[in-house]
Order: sequence, then C-alpha cells, then structure tokens
Amino acid sequence: METDRLGRLVARRREQKKISLQALTAGICSIATLQRLETGGRIPDFFVLERMLERLGISANKLEFLHDEAAYDIYYLRELVEAALSQKDYGEAAEALAYYESQTAGQEALHWQYICKMRAVIAGEAEGDWEKAAQLLWEAIEQTVSGFALHRLEQYALGESELVLILMWLQAKAEMGEIAEKADSSRILSYAGRVCADREMYANVYSKAAWVLGNLALRRQDRPGALYYAGQGEEILAENGWLLHMPQLLERLTELTEGDERREWEKQRDALRQLYEEYGQSWETGQIELWKNYRQQEIYLVSEQFAQERRVRQKSQEQLAEELDINPKTVSRLELGKYKPKPGTFQKMKEYLGLDRDIVSTRLVVDDWELLEMERQIAGLGQRRNIEKEEALYLELKTKLSQDYNENRQYIKFQDAYFARMKGQITAQETIERCKEAFAVTRHDISLEQIDQVVLGRMEATIVNYIALRYDEMGEREKAIALLEKIRTGYESSKVDTKYHYVGLSLVYEHLSDDYERCGYYEKALAMCDAAIRFELRCMKGCSLGFLVDQKAFVLSKMSDDQEAEKKSCRQAYQLHKLMKMNQSRISLQTAYKEIFHEDID
Repeated sequence: METDRLGRLVARRREQKKISLQALTAGICSIATLQRLETGGRIPDFFVLERMLERLGISANKLEFLHDEAAYDIYYLRELVEAALSQKDYGEAAEALAYYESQTAGQEALHWQYICKMRAVIAGEAEGDWEKAAQLLWEAIEQTVSGFALHRLEQYALGESELVLILMWLQAKAEMGEIAEKADSSRILSYAGRVCADREMYANVYSKAAWVLGNLALRRQDRPGALYYAGQGEEILAENGWLLHMPQLLERLTELTEGDERREWEKQRDALRQLYEEYGQSWETGQIELWKNYRQQEIYLVSEQFAQERRVRQKSQEQLAEELDINPKTVSRLELGKYKPKPGTFQKMKEYLGLDRDIVSTRLVVDDWELLEMERQIAGLGQRRNIEKEEALYLELKTKLSQDYNENRQYIKFQDAYFARMKGQITAQETIERCKEAFAVTRHDISLEQIDQVVLGRMEATIVNYIALRYDEMGEREKAIALLEKIRTGYESSKVDTKYHYVGLSLVYEHLSDDYERCGYYEKALAMCDAAIRFELRCMKGCSLGFLVDQKAFVLSKMSDDQEAEKKSCRQAYQLHKLMKMNQSRISLQTAYKEIFHEDID
C-alpha cells in the first residue's frame, strides 16, 4: 500500500510539472526504475529517490523514511565528512571522504557527484585552489547533467542539490575573476522560483542564490542589484520562519543601505545578534557555506516508534523476537535505525504493535503533494493568527483528504474541534473531549497519563498541547502544566536528536514558560524561556523568538523592579517580530508598551 501511495504521488507530481520520464531520470537511474516506482513496484535506492523528489520540487523533509542498512551507513559517512568540514578540519574531512569513496566505488553517479563536491570545498577553502575547485564542481554537475550549459537551464529538470552545485561553481569561477553575466543571475532565480514549489526548499536555494548572486553583483559594482538579492533573501527566510543564512544577509543589508533604512536594519540585526551572543551561538558574517545541507529529515523516527511501542507494552527485545519468531538482532538493528527488514517481518511487527505506519509516512496520507503544501500554509496562517484565511484553506483541504487513513481522520477531527472552539460553537470542556477522541485515532492504547513513556508525533503533540490550552482557559493551569511536562519528558528521553521533534517540543517549551509564569513559578518560567530560545536558535527557527524574549522580560519584571531592563527586552522583542514579519505580534507589543510605559517602543 505504501509503495503504491509513494508511486502515485511521484507520478501525479511528474504529470503536474510536465516532466518526462527521460528528464526526471537523466543521470540518476534508468527509466525502468521510475516506472516500477510509479506502478507500485520497488522503491529505489534512497539517494536516487531523494534526487527524484528534488527534481519534482519536493522536499524529502516531508517524508519519514526507514533506510536500509547500506543507505544508513552512507548517510552516516556523509555526516562525518560534513562535521569535519564544519570544524575546518580539512585533513579529517579528506580522510573521511577517501573512506566514503572506498565504500561507494563503482556505485551510481550520485555518490561520485558528492565526492567531487566535497573535494572542491577542500580545494577552495583549505588550499585556495579555486581553479581546481571549479573543475571538480563542473565534474560534479556533469555526473547527473551531461552536457550542461547555463544558457539552456530551462531545458533541464534539476533538483535542489544540482542548483546548489551550479551556485558553488559560479562562486568558484568568481574567485578566479570570471564573473557571470547578470542575465545568468536572473535565469537562476527564475528557474528556482518555478521549480522549488516546496517553500522550505525554495528558502534554502534562494537564500544561497541571494548570497552568491549578490557577490557577483558587487564584483560588477552593481550595489542596487546586491541589495535587491539580500532583501529578497531575508524576506523569503522570514516568511518561512528560518534563521538560516540570516546573519550574513542582515550584515549585507546594513552595509548596502543608508539613512533611516540602514538604521532600521541595524536595529533588527542587533536584536538578533544580541540573542546569538547571549546564548552562545556563532554569529556568522563570512561566506555562506553553500555545501551545507540544512535537512531535518526524520530518518530515525520510524525506528524509534517501534522501540517506544515495545517499551509501552513492557516487552524486551528478546521477548518481542521470540513471540514474532524473528532474530533478536533484527529487532535491535531496526530500533537503531540501521536495518530495513523484509516486508513480511515488517508487517509482523506492525500488526503485533498495532501500528498503521509503513516504510514511508507523512503528516497526512495523500497522493498529491499540493495537499501537503496546503497543510503547511494552514499551519503558517495559524501561527500568524490569520484565522479567517486559515479556516477557508482548511475547508478546501478537508474536501480533498481521504478518510481511509488514520492520520487524515485525526487531522480532520482535531481541526474541526479547533475551529468550532475558535467560533465559540463548543465549550472548552467539549473541545477537550473532542481532542481526546482525535488523539485516540493513532494512540488508542495509550492514555494521556502515559504520554511521558512515548515520543509523540507532530500532530499528536499539537493536539495534546491544545488540550492543555483549554485547561488553561478553564482555570485548571496545574493540570495543563502536568500534561505539558509529560510531553516534554517523552521528547527529552528520546534517543533521537531533539531537533527532529522541533514542532512538538517548541510548542511545549513556549506554553510551559507561560504557564509557569502565570502560576508564580518564576524560576521555572525563566529556565523554560532560556531552554526555548536556545532550542529555537539551534534549530535555526525565528518566529517564536520575539514572543520568548518578551515573555522572559515579563518574568524578570516579576522577579525584580528593573524597569529599564524590561523596556530594553521589549524593544528587542519588537525588533525580532519585525525581522520575522510577525506583524500582529509586533503591533500588539507596540500597543502594550505604549500603555505600560507611556512612550513609543520604536
């Protein structure tokens, strides 16, 4: 079933984008491989599938994959190479890359492309040999786009990785003194806008393009052009709630503007930089590292789900293996994310543990990628408190979702309850009961009292957090705190890096800080604000920073009578709201500041 669904999703998207079989598979796999996928046959190698999705304008971040052992090991080796490069340990990076090559020798072009790219980074950064770097990057491009020519860009089906390679090549050529024409810059931005329908993918590509093309514009003495690229890059990042590359773009905006405009950018830059410095984050002002991937793929979450369901049932790995008549090592390696079992074994474990998920899963179960983008837009509208548009888009999405799947039924049950409460059609208690029903769709065997034993999925965490909000509304704040602390315990006991649980954990941190303060637990509230801000910065997210800084200032005002410090923090929060385009939050803070301090905040 799951292979069928993925195949339908790929086929539908390819038809929507009018991409031929030949164009989508060029340089990465055979047409037969794609045809098998689209007709519900075998899912191809993970790296091939990822590139296919990229070329369709789809971010692999939207899917949860269970890798086979070979793909897991290669993914891990890439992490070693990139960790060494991040630390500027070029010798270690070269050694790791050589080992990577020894393990992937003779395999498809995607691995050689990766090797060439990383060798180019070492050649440029460590050796200063930009001619060698440019040659290696061109070789990398040619691995999957044979005969590539920039002036024919529109003729190709390229993915995010290939676009970044082109940007790296242009940057290396510029270091050699060869500056691309302005027409090439326009061509690249136009192509990225057309191909990268996924907004996160677009933000990543565009912010990198804004930097590289801005560099080229400056080398051509085109300051207005460089300013335009930086401004557009910052706006796209802010709209997506990302801090990715934000420091470099803000520094450029302050350098290229004058007068009042420059002072406005300086205020926003300084507000964010102060936060970075306070929480020990590096404020990057040098070149953007184009080679870095900023993926948050949930590659370990499916395996973690197996482990937690086993623990809830108080079964050891040995007991589970014995009852299912499988090798205990199979269970262990699966739970570590290092093994994809045979379909029969996988199905046995799913049925035994009562799971609906399969090899690939999304927040919603769809065969049209546009529906996932709609769901993301709905979440963004809610975050920005645009309730009318949020509901209108949800009602459109609801008509297109199949209720044959638990994930979809859960989403609809929750959203219906959410909008009913927003319009005052049901009481807070009725909302709680309806949310419990939604939660039970995927967690029918786990009560809310047990959620500290598991790591909740994104939708599940959203539902439980909303239940806690309704307890707040009813004046039962201690009950809300107890529930939120259970979610937090589950997440923080996860064996997976908490960044993979960003959506759920960020909600909990933010909500807990507010509830602690309202109950007079000021030390706890302050600690939670700090934990939340640190987490947001580590995950490179920015939409909640203004609220958290404001919340922290409010808590500190309760603990001391330092009005000037509170005013300073409020002004910082205001600038952060402005930076991240959180306009309603900015206006609310501006009004409150005027009422409390009898002066303008800005």
